[in-house]
Amino acid sequence: MIVVEPGATETPIFASAEAAAKAATGSADPHLLALYAGHRAALAEVMAHQKNGPVDRVVKTIVTAVEARRPKRRYVAGSDARALGMLSRLPAGLRERLITSSFKLSKVSAGAA
Repeated sequence: MIVVEPGATETPIFASAEAAAKAATGSADPHLLALYAGHRAALAEVMAHQKNGPVDRVVKTIVTAVEARRPKRRYVAGSDARALGMLSRLPAGLRERLITSSFKLSKVSAGAA
């Protein structure tokens, strides 16, 4: 088995996810949405600054894996994919703190119930 980890790549998936989120929140209870307003704003800020890698980098990595006489088990296309791979090997508590911090959620307080 060969695994190719592409990381964030310039594809329509992020725009599709944003459109689906807007559609879902458009019909949601405003009171419930207010509970997560700070979290949603922090996540939107981080996503606005996300730098997605080019598709051709992923394509080249896949071609390399397929054409290799003795392929490696794991191929990484992009520095963010490498970081995510390392992140997945950390203890759960540390991983959660790093994710919370990198998504700027550590200082967001929960909305009033």
